Amino acid sequence: MLKTIVLVVAGAMLVPAQAPAIPKNFLLYEKQARQDNEHWFVSQDDMEEVWNIQCSPVMFSGWKARRDAAYDTRIGGGQRTDRRRGEQLFVFGSAKGAGKMMDRMRALIKECGGTVKSKRLRIGDEALQAARTIKATKRTPFPQTQKFVAVREGSAVAIYWDMHNAAEPLRTLARHRADATKMAAKMARYWSR
Repeated sequence: MLKTIVLVVAGAMLVPAQAPAIPKNFLLYEKQARQDNEHWFVSQDDMEEVWNIQCSPVMFSGWKARRDAAYDTRIGGGQRTDRRRGEQLFVFGSAKGAGKMMDRMRALIKECGGTVKSKRLRIGDEALQAARTIKATKRTPFPQTQKFVAVREGSAVAIYWDMHNAAEPLRTLARHRADATKMAAKMARYWSR
Protein backbone atom coordinates (compact mmCIF):
# COMPACT_ATOMS: atom_id res chain seq x y z
CA MET A 1 0.00 0.00 0.00
CA LEU A 2 2.73 2.46 0.99
CA LYS A 3 4.65 1.58 -2.18
CA THR A 4 1.59 2.40 -4.32
CA ILE A 5 1.12 5.80 -2.62
CA VAL A 6 4.79 6.68 -3.14
CA LEU A 7 4.54 5.77 -6.85
CA VAL A 8 1.38 7.86 -7.32
CA VAL A 9 2.97 10.88 -5.60
CA ALA A 10 6.19 10.48 -7.61
CA GLY A 11 4.16 10.21 -10.84
CA ALA A 12 2.23 13.36 -10.01
CA MET A 13 5.49 15.23 -9.42
CA LEU A 14 6.77 14.26 -12.89
CA VAL A 15 3.69 15.60 -14.73
CA PRO A 16 4.48 19.01 -16.28
CA ALA A 17 2.45 21.99 -15.09
CA GLN A 18 -0.66 22.41 -17.23
CA ALA A 19 -1.99 25.74 -18.44
CA PRO A 20 -5.05 26.80 -16.45
CA ALA A 21 -7.98 25.47 -18.45
CA ILE A 22 -10.82 27.79 -19.41
CA PRO A 23 -14.10 25.84 -19.32
CA LYS A 24 -16.10 25.74 -22.54
CA ASN A 25 -18.71 28.53 -22.75
CA PHE A 26 -17.08 30.31 -19.80
CA LEU A 27 -17.17 33.72 -21.51
CA LEU A 28 -20.44 35.61 -21.10
CA TYR A 29 -21.09 35.67 -24.86
CA GLU A 30 -19.32 32.46 -25.85
CA LYS A 31 -22.39 30.22 -26.12
CA GLN A 32 -24.15 32.82 -28.25
CA ALA A 33 -21.01 33.21 -30.37
CA ARG A 34 -20.72 29.47 -31.00
CA GLN A 35 -24.29 29.47 -32.37
CA ASP A 36 -23.73 32.30 -34.91
CA ASN A 37 -20.61 31.92 -37.03
CA GLU A 38 -21.84 34.51 -39.52
CA HIS A 39 -21.02 37.43 -37.21
CA TRP A 40 -19.11 35.90 -34.28
CA PHE A 41 -15.60 34.51 -33.92
CA VAL A 42 -14.46 32.36 -31.01
CA SER A 43 -10.74 31.80 -30.66
CA GLN A 44 -8.31 30.25 -28.21
CA ASP A 45 -5.19 31.41 -30.01
CA ASP A 46 -3.80 34.76 -31.08
CA MET A 47 -6.44 35.49 -33.71
CA GLU A 48 -7.50 38.70 -31.98
CA GLU A 49 -5.22 41.39 -30.66
CA VAL A 50 -5.57 42.60 -27.09
CA TRP A 51 -8.43 45.10 -27.36
CA ASN A 52 -7.18 47.92 -25.18
CA ILE A 53 -6.48 51.49 -26.21
CA GLN A 54 -2.92 52.23 -27.25
CA CYS A 55 -1.53 55.00 -29.41
CA SER A 56 1.25 52.88 -30.90
CA PRO A 57 1.16 49.14 -31.65
CA VAL A 58 2.42 47.01 -28.75
CA MET A 59 2.34 43.23 -28.37
CA PHE A 60 1.16 41.63 -25.14
CA SER A 61 2.20 38.17 -23.94
CA GLY A 62 2.71 36.03 -20.86
CA TRP A 63 -0.66 34.35 -20.39
CA LYS A 64 -1.05 30.59 -20.08
CA ALA A 65 -4.54 30.41 -21.62
CA ARG A 66 -6.82 32.81 -23.45
CA ARG A 67 -10.16 32.94 -25.22
CA ASP A 68 -11.78 35.58 -27.42
CA ALA A 69 -15.36 36.09 -28.58
CA ALA A 70 -15.75 38.91 -31.11
CA TYR A 71 -18.83 40.16 -32.92
CA ASP A 72 -18.69 42.09 -36.19
CA THR A 73 -21.86 43.44 -37.80
CA ARG A 74 -20.32 43.23 -41.25
CA ILE A 75 -17.20 41.14 -41.83
CA GLY A 76 -14.55 42.83 -43.94
CA GLY A 77 -14.20 46.22 -42.34
CA GLY A 78 -13.33 49.60 -43.75
CA GLN A 79 -16.89 50.85 -44.01
CA ARG A 80 -18.31 53.97 -42.46
CA THR A 81 -20.78 51.74 -40.60
CA ASP A 82 -18.20 49.38 -39.01
CA ARG A 83 -19.24 48.26 -35.53
CA ARG A 84 -17.52 45.55 -33.48
CA ARG A 85 -17.55 44.34 -29.90
CA GLY A 86 -16.21 41.46 -27.90
CA GLU A 87 -14.80 39.95 -24.77
CA GLN A 88 -11.43 38.45 -24.02
CA LEU A 89 -10.13 36.36 -21.15
CA PHE A 90 -6.43 35.94 -20.31
CA VAL A 91 -5.32 33.51 -17.59
CA PHE A 92 -1.82 33.86 -16.16
CA GLY A 93 0.26 31.56 -13.98
CA SER A 94 -0.03 34.02 -11.08
CA ALA A 95 -1.85 37.15 -9.93
CA LYS A 96 1.45 39.01 -10.39
CA GLY A 97 1.45 38.20 -14.13
CA ALA A 98 -2.15 39.38 -14.51
CA GLY A 99 -1.30 42.54 -12.55
CA LYS A 100 1.55 43.30 -14.96
CA MET A 101 -0.91 43.19 -17.86
CA MET A 102 -3.13 45.75 -16.11
CA ASP A 103 -0.07 47.94 -15.37
CA ARG A 104 0.92 47.77 -19.03
CA MET A 105 -2.54 48.88 -20.17
CA ARG A 106 -2.46 51.87 -17.80
CA ALA A 107 1.03 52.82 -19.07
CA LEU A 108 -0.12 52.65 -22.71
CA ILE A 109 -3.07 54.89 -21.93
CA LYS A 110 -0.74 57.46 -20.33
CA GLU A 111 1.40 57.49 -23.49
CA CYS A 112 -1.66 58.67 -25.42
CA GLY A 113 -1.75 61.91 -23.45
CA GLY A 114 -5.12 63.63 -23.22
CA THR A 115 -6.68 61.78 -26.16
CA VAL A 116 -7.92 58.97 -23.92
CA LYS A 117 -10.35 59.36 -21.04
CA SER A 118 -9.78 56.69 -18.42
CA LYS A 119 -10.52 55.90 -14.80
CA ARG A 120 -10.04 53.12 -12.28
CA LEU A 121 -13.07 51.12 -11.28
CA ARG A 122 -14.01 49.19 -8.14
CA ILE A 123 -14.59 45.80 -9.74
CA GLY A 124 -12.70 42.62 -8.85
CA ASP A 125 -9.15 43.04 -7.58
CA GLU A 126 -8.64 45.97 -9.95
CA ALA A 127 -10.30 47.41 -13.04
CA LEU A 128 -10.11 50.30 -15.45
CA GLN A 129 -12.13 51.78 -18.26
CA ALA A 130 -11.04 53.94 -21.16
CA ALA A 131 -12.48 55.63 -24.24
CA ARG A 132 -10.89 57.34 -27.22
CA THR A 133 -12.33 59.07 -30.28
CA ILE A 134 -10.15 59.50 -33.35
CA LYS A 135 -11.23 62.25 -35.71
CA ALA A 136 -11.52 61.66 -39.45
CA THR A 137 -8.47 62.63 -41.52
CA LYS A 138 -7.28 62.09 -45.08
CA ARG A 139 -5.51 58.94 -43.89
CA THR A 140 -8.44 57.78 -41.75
CA PRO A 141 -11.61 58.70 -43.68
CA PHE A 142 -14.05 57.95 -40.83
CA PRO A 143 -14.08 58.92 -37.16
CA GLN A 144 -13.53 55.97 -34.83
CA THR A 145 -14.44 55.48 -31.20
CA GLN A 146 -12.84 52.77 -29.06
CA LYS A 147 -13.96 51.80 -25.55
CA PHE A 148 -13.04 49.06 -23.12
CA VAL A 149 -13.33 47.91 -19.54
CA ALA A 150 -10.66 45.56 -18.17
CA VAL A 151 -11.01 43.70 -14.88
CA ARG A 152 -8.50 41.55 -13.00
CA GLU A 153 -9.53 38.91 -10.51
CA GLY A 154 -6.64 36.87 -9.15
CA SER A 155 -4.58 35.51 -12.04
CA ALA A 156 -7.12 36.32 -14.77
CA VAL A 157 -7.92 39.45 -16.78
CA ALA A 158 -11.12 39.97 -18.78
CA ILE A 159 -11.67 42.75 -21.30
CA TYR A 160 -15.00 43.99 -22.67
CA TRP A 161 -14.55 46.25 -25.68
CA ASP A 162 -16.26 47.88 -28.61
CA MET A 163 -15.21 49.92 -31.62
CA HIS A 164 -17.32 51.83 -34.10
CA ASN A 165 -16.74 54.20 -36.98
CA ALA A 166 -19.44 56.70 -37.99
CA ALA A 167 -22.21 54.49 -36.63
CA GLU A 168 -24.06 53.93 -33.38
CA PRO A 169 -22.04 51.89 -30.85
CA LEU A 170 -23.03 48.31 -30.07
CA ARG A 171 -22.28 48.77 -26.36
CA THR A 172 -21.90 51.47 -23.74
CA LEU A 173 -19.28 51.70 -21.04
CA ALA A 174 -22.07 51.06 -18.51
CA ARG A 175 -22.82 47.73 -20.23
CA HIS A 176 -19.10 46.88 -20.27
CA ARG A 177 -18.90 47.62 -16.53
CA ALA A 178 -21.90 45.36 -15.86
CA ASP A 179 -20.32 42.55 -17.91
CA ALA A 180 -16.97 43.02 -16.13
CA THR A 181 -18.69 42.80 -12.74
CA LYS A 182 -20.44 39.58 -13.71
CA MET A 183 -17.24 38.08 -15.12
CA ALA A 184 -15.19 39.06 -12.05
CA ALA A 185 -17.52 36.93 -9.91
CA LYS A 186 -17.07 33.98 -12.31
CA MET A 187 -13.29 34.40 -12.41
CA ALA A 188 -13.12 34.49 -8.60
CA ARG A 189 -14.37 30.91 -8.48
CA TYR A 190 -11.49 29.70 -10.68
CA TRP A 191 -8.50 32.03 -10.50
CA SER A 192 -8.79 34.10 -7.30
CA ARG A 193 -5.63 33.97 -5.21
